[in-house]
Amino acid sequence: MNPQRAVFGAVPAALVLALAPSAVAVGEDPSGTPSTPSPLPTRAYATISAEGQVNVGAGAQSVTVGWMFWDGGAQVPVPTNDSLVIDARDLAGIASVTVDDPRCKAEARVFTCVNKGAAQSRSVEFTLRADAGAAPGGSGTITYAVTADHATGATAKARVVVGIPNLVVGRVPDVTHARIGSRIDVPLRLRNTGDLATDRRIMVRWESVGGLVFDRKFSNCAYGEGDDPGEAGSQASVTCVFPIPSNSVPAGGTVELSSPLTATVGKRVLTAVTDYSVRLLKPREQPGGGSHQGTGPALTLVRASGAGGGFENGAEGRFTVAADNSADLAAEVTTKPGRRAGERILDINAVNHGPASAYGIDDKSVAVVDVVLPKGVVATGTAHMEEEVSPYGPCLLRVGSTTTAPFEAGHRHYVCSVPFGVAAGRSQLFELWVKQAKDYDGAKGRATVRPGPAGIPLHDPDASNDSTTFAFGPPATPTAAAPSEAPLTATRAGRTLIATAAGAALLGAVVLVVRRRRRTG
Repeated sequence: MNPQRAVFGAVPAALVLALAPSAVAVGEDPSGTPSTPSPLPTRAYATISAEGQVNVGAGAQSVTVGWMFWDGGAQVPVPTNDSLVIDARDLAGIASVTVDDPRCKAEARVFTCVNKGAAQSRSVEFTLRADAGAAPGGSGTITYAVTADHATGATAKARVVVGIPNLVVGRVPDVTHARIGSRIDVPLRLRNTGDLATDRRIMVRWESVGGLVFDRKFSNCAYGEGDDPGEAGSQASVTCVFPIPSNSVPAGGTVELSSPLTATVGKRVLTAVTDYSVRLLKPREQPGGGSHQGTGPALTLVRASGAGGGFENGAEGRFTVAADNSADLAAEVTTKPGRRAGERILDINAVNHGPASAYGIDDKSVAVVDVVLPKGVVATGTAHMEEEVSPYGPCLLRVGSTTTAPFEAGHRHYVCSVPFGVAAGRSQLFELWVKQAKDYDGAKGRATVRPGPAGIPLHDPDASNDSTTFAFGPPATPTAAAPSEAPLTATRAGRTLIATAAGAALLGAVVLVVRRRRRTG
């Protein structure tokens, strides 16, 4: 146990509403005079964690209250016989409470929950339901109290409000044929489909990947950018917080931004994807977000005018910006001797000649390389590893025109998936270990770059480099030194290229790995 601190029970995730003072170590006050040490506690301090406000409707609303003990490093006896009292008498005519936990006994609107063993959970879950006839906006207070042997007591309160505000986001239209360097508007509407006006701060957040650069012009918005804001793989975000009551949205009301966000289409944009969301912040919650605060006037919510473009079913939406741009992806193949006679290592590159960078959506690949090994040659392994920094992309077994399976040795047809994206001027590397049969007769294989399951159009301006054929020379003899191997002959669009492991030069040998954020919800 840490000699400076002891905690009895798991630290709850909810906001701690009642905190006991901590012990103070010997030190000096600001005047330089040694301070008198505070006495160490003789009992553990109790704290309670729970939501400060709960909105309830006709349906059951689940609520959790937890507690813990802390001794400031004093090594006091472990608290026993924990008791939690849930006092809901002030909720008469507002809401009813149901507690199904077997540790809890009810007396009218007061519930007492007792832990008789140290291994029992220090939390209780119960349900609230608005009383019939309770008017939206009506409120009462629920009180929590914790006692235990060898511990101080603690109390906390939560406000229970009848009615639930529910914000949904409007549909933001996709943008097509955006010019590189142009500035686009990003509007947004919000609708309250609940039965109570919003009574908390509203946070709206945009998260974008693909090369949009947002203007930092609103003082209540925080802006986040990657290391290279103009690069398509750089993530950008905008987080705006709207205070109450000036930005409250009435039940059934629709509001919109007082001014749209604006963003510049970066030079590497092919298809930029922006997810946006809205939620109500808890009373003391810190919203987080970007590191750059806007410097202009505050963005506000105003009553919406016009019909608008419809609404999503929930609090999240997505729009895309497709630019008048293209990504020229090409297939390149080189070989080197393997570890055993008759084995080769096949290096396959998906090279992006630009000018746009290409990135997938929701972990769906923007491109794949379809690899068919020559007759008489099968794969024995692949270099891909499931880790963040692996330079090699995954190669999967092709089992149908649209179906793949995990890698399996002994086959000739594989699909290598560009896992996240590839920047302009860079490449994604794949590696297959292959074995030649004794009767291999020089037959050719083929590697072809194709659009991936993300469905993003590449607008590839040069189809001639999408595919390359290759054939192996005589079986190589493995050696620990730098090999002098028989050349790999690659044929593309009527041209014959001779490449060796020592002499091949690949465009964009540096591999750019960008992991996309998963969308949930």
